[in-house]
Amino acid sequence: MNAKQEYLIDTSVWIPYFRECGSELGDWIDELIDENRIHINGVILVELLTGARSTPEFDSLSAALAGLKFVPSDVESYRAAGGNGFALKRKGVSVPLSDVIIATDCIDRGLVLVEADRHFAAISTHLPLKRHAGFKTEGPKA
Repeated sequence: MNAKQEYLIDTSVWIPYFRECGSELGDWIDELIDENRIHINGVILVELLTGARSTPEFDSLSAALAGLKFVPSDVESYRAAGGNGFALKRKGVSVPLSDVIIATDCIDRGLVLVEADRHFAAISTHLPLKRHAGFKTEGPKA
């Protein structure tokens, strides 16, 4: 029996998901949540919670994200991210550290990254990052 693919959803996709109701993207994410196939890591959790505009929104986001599978970090995961960042830098690719950590978590755990951020396209040309970038969102992060 083949296991279904599991996903990590980047902040660049979560933001429009929480803002827009009834979109194709939202329906697909809802289905993945129902099937318990979405992961989140500490970087994305912090980015989302930091972006809350009020205490009720912070609490609502915390509750909405609490049921997702959490990708833990340890010294080895940070060492792997450091190695990936070093490899990218040697190839002349400059991307935010947070994106290197997110990409490394996906690579190391066989997760597909759902994203709308141009940095991941650059990362995936040099590292074996599996991406799902087919949905239109409000645009890539700078």
